Amino acid sequence: MPETITIAVRPDLPSADAQRSLASWLRADDRLRDGVTTTPPTDETSTDGTDVLRLAIGDAGTVMVLVQAVASWLTHRREDVTVQLVLPGGSSAELDVRRARDMDQVTALVEAAVRAVAPK
Repeated sequence: MPETITIAVRPDLPSADAQRSLASWLRADDRLRDGVTTTPPTDETSTDGTDVLRLAIGDAGTVMVLVQAVASWLTHRREDVTVQLVLPGGSSAELDVRRARDMDQVTALVEAAVRAVAPK
């Protein structure tokens, strides 16, 4: 049964629409498209009142696709962002990325964060 990872994005610049940008980026990948939904935050997922993304993760392959997609998105951003990943059980990981440019470094960070919350 797939787990759902909640993804919240908080841009350092209030005018940036990072959440919508990441949702579009993930939906552009055929392997993730059907699993991405946008929902209003709950008490457990609320970060700053913005909508959160939910992504169904069914296997290790999907987790790696998510890692690569988020890392790629982060290296294409011009703003600083914080990405928070949360599982329904409450385990979470947070990435604070400052104008990332090194894809390998960002991929390693995202992979560590996703592994921290991904289903075993």
